[in-house]
Amino acid sequence: MTTTLSEQAVADFVQEWRTAEERGDHRALDDLLAKDFVGVGPRGFVRSREEWLARYSTGTVRNVSFAVSDLRIRSYGETAVVVAAQTQQSMNGDADASGAFRFTLVVARQDGQLQLAGLHLSPNAAPAGA
Repeated sequence: MTTTLSEQAVADFVQEWRTAEERGDHRALDDLLAKDFVGVGPRGFVRSREEWLARYSTGTVRNVSFAVSDLRIRSYGETAVVVAAQTQQSMNGDADASGAFRFTLVVARQDGQLQLAGLHLSPNAAPAGA
């Protein structure tokens, strides 16, 4: 029997992911990312699950703030697609990685728990809601 993911369950998952990203908590992210997770960064680079986690486990990426807004959630059975806005104050090595972005998340229920299967970021040139 297939059930549709509730909007609240997905929103709660996104909040849990946001908190882990803000804190650079690679251990929490290890539980949240699917084994075959793929992340696409705002300049088109592709990172595997291991590469995504290593940004934090090595201390390369450090976040001061990581805010998510304007969530738009669409559920398709055991999978949901989330489009939202993100702002962050971050450092990547010695470079300022702060900015405003739009992202798309693919969230899927696997083995009874929600996991992040994919993430795609792009720079947000327009204000949220525009």
